[in-house]
Amino acid sequence: MMVRTSVLNKIPLLIPQEDHAKAPEFNFSLKEQEWISMIKKCNNMKELKQVHGQILKLGFICSSFCAGNLLSTCALSEWGSMDYACSIFGEISDPGSFEYNTVIRGHVKDMNLEEAILWYIHMIEDGVEPGNFSYPALLKVCARFRALKQGKQIHGQIFKFGHEDDVFVQNSLINMYGKCGEIKESCTVFEQMDQRTIASWSALIAAHANLGLWSDCLKVFGEMKSEGCWRAEESTLFKDVNNISNFLQSHPK
Repeated sequence: MMVRTSVLNKIPLLIPQEDHAKAPEFNFSLKEQEWISMIKKCNNMKELKQVHGQILKLGFICSSFCAGNLLSTCALSEWGSMDYACSIFGEISDPGSFEYNTVIRGHVKDMNLEEAILWYIHMIEDGVEPGNFSYPALLKVCARFRALKQGKQIHGQIFKFGHEDDVFVQNSLINMYGKCGEIKESCTVFEQMDQRTIASWSALIAAHANLGLWSDCLKVFGEMKSEGCWRAEESTLFKDVNNISNFLQSHPK
């Protein structure tokens, strides 16, 4: 039986030696990649804290790339800790949208709507402009809690920062409004899209299904097929719609 070697046992191998001082820039980049590799090998908080301590000791926390990997591993891993992730965030001298989005996504992973929105506000107040990756996570947690008021506020922010035409943001809006029972809003967002993906059509079908509008589900599916958006690999969606069709046939009005 193969015994897994703990990442903790490998840490001393990465401590810089004095005879490497001839090429400091090269060595820094090399060691940075080694530490990032070590971060990705962590399997629990004990290992991550040990690696974090060595990164602080050696000064690699000043590297945004290294710090970003440490933060995302702590915030987004199933075994991670948002309290500890926030402490890592506090060590980053000039956090940008990636770091803020990572913390927001971490709170969304934990289904903590209040903290996710508070960190979004913190990002704005810190002068960091949100990007298109900021909103799908926020809208996801709003959809989960049927938080229509907060979802509409985020929709307003999307317009404010000019991301209303991003397809991933639009798909998230369709889903959020659909989960909140606002089918007209879902349809409005869908109709305003210049580009529609299979995820866009799926979100709209799900929005109708959420309200039990089965005939409308089939109608939307038919429109999707007529526009040539359906492909054979979308077997899961086809199966779902086919089940709806069978249900309607067996339960006529």
